[in-house]
Amino acid sequence: MTTTALNTPLLVNAQIKRIQQQLNRELMSLQKELNRLPEGTLYILKNRKWITFYMRRGSKRCGIGKNRDLVYGLARRQYVLLLMRFISEFLDKLYICDLDTIVASFLSELNLLLGKFENAGLDLDRITMTTNQLIWNSDCNSKSNHYREDLIYPTAGRVYMRSKSEQALGNLLEQLHIPYRYEAVIIINGIAYHPDFIIMLPSGRLIIIEHTGRLDLKKYNEDLLYRLQAYNDASLLIGRDVFFTFERDTRDNAILKEVLFQILTSVPSDNMFLRKVAVRAGCHLD
Repeated sequence: MTTTALNTPLLVNAQIKRIQQQLNRELMSLQKELNRLPEGTLYILKNRKWITFYMRRGSKRCGIGKNRDLVYGLARRQYVLLLMRFISEFLDKLYICDLDTIVASFLSELNLLLGKFENAGLDLDRITMTTNQLIWNSDCNSKSNHYREDLIYPTAGRVYMRSKSEQALGNLLEQLHIPYRYEAVIIINGIAYHPDFIIMLPSGRLIIIEHTGRLDLKKYNEDLLYRLQAYNDASLLIGRDVFFTFERDTRDNAILKEVLFQILTSVPSDNMFLRKVAVRAGCHLD
């Protein structure tokens, strides 16, 4: 995996094709969801005493403050529309724009939109995540209980981690509103393992990210080899279901964004082991 800032004109054709295919799948999925969301535009009026929610549909405007499901449905619609526009613009400019510029522009607009919702007292997770992602992101399941005394680096979302490098990755995932579980337990052949991160995409697909921070230690490398064998036993493939980050990846935020982007646009797969992990967590997959 490259550690230089992403320059899309230099990507090989296979990489570009893979990215295009994955993003087009995401667009199709988002369009299906958009068709199910309520039509109309959400307006928020705020003064010192109260906040009022309105819906505009055509030339008609009406108050909807008592219908919270409708408020969240319209807020989700604005979020989905922004996400679809970002993906479409990225696909149009894939050969001429660098990732950092595109993501920076998207995050700027996203922060403005979510800032408006947050100031109105809305739950941002309910707007940015699917039902399955909300389940996966629930506090009772996302906090690590594995050697808790070593968890000394909190992310912005108050998830405590073992290293500044993991903290940097956790902060980026939270900034992009990608739900994850840190060191959640999974059982392979009767043995408990604690992957650094298991993230859930909007499609419900789970991906494991392992941060390899102490390759200079013999015991660390031995444990890593045992874990890799366990992943192989569970048919978890490196580069499809399991990905690695390294210390150098977390030293520059632009590089970390590139690494994460390459992970998120990997070839999708319905891995049965991870599917069962999601179902046991309470997610409802088609």
